[in-house]
Amino acid sequence: MTATDVKARFATGGTATSTTALAAEQDPADGAALTLTAAASTFAQADDGSCTVQKVTLTSGSGDDNSDVTYTIVGTDGMGASQTEDLVGGAGGATVTSTKFYNTVTSITGNGAASVDITAGVTSTGMHAVLWTGRTRIKGMHGVISSADNFLFKTTSSTGSTVMTIPADAGDLDPYIPDDGVLFSAGAYLPMDQGDITGLTVYLDA
Repeated sequence: MTATDVKARFATGGTATSTTALAAEQDPADGAALTLTAAASTFAQADDGSCTVQKVTLTSGSGDDNSDVTYTIVGTDGMGASQTEDLVGGAGGATVTSTKFYNTVTSITGNGAASVDITAGVTSTGMHAVLWTGRTRIKGMHGVISSADNFLFKTTSSTGSTVMTIPADAGDLDPYIPDDGVLFSAGAYLPMDQGDITGLTVYLDA
């Protein structure tokens, strides 16, 4: 008999696109961190153990130029590991978007010049759950779905190949997954629209 190590990963609906979800408009000095809202640690419902991730946005006020400021974003990814990236600010009301996806944000610090009228938020575009980043098998799941949809479970990344499709109506979700589960050779990811999922627990062998 082969030993297994079944883990449970939890996904939630995240936060709708907002330019101010993480930080209200402010003018921090050069080298100073933005004052973050409480949502910086909960926008992806990480406080519930959620592995949902979203991109961070920085929006300059109308007529304000932050293109000479580099903002260092520090936070965690969908597996709880620390991650950092640098993002150059925008000018004239422009919004710039992080490359990485975040489960929490712990700090955003501008360097190069003092910021003028900058806010920090999140976008629901591309949001997804990081179920596992290595080889795994999904063996089952249970959750509550807010909006009917076809949920596409992908491997490699949230835009990778679809390995399993689960159609679901609004309400409880408890699909049958046969035999030893479905193999995801390079990680398991679940892209979603904001608010589709109230809560979904996925059981996988990792």
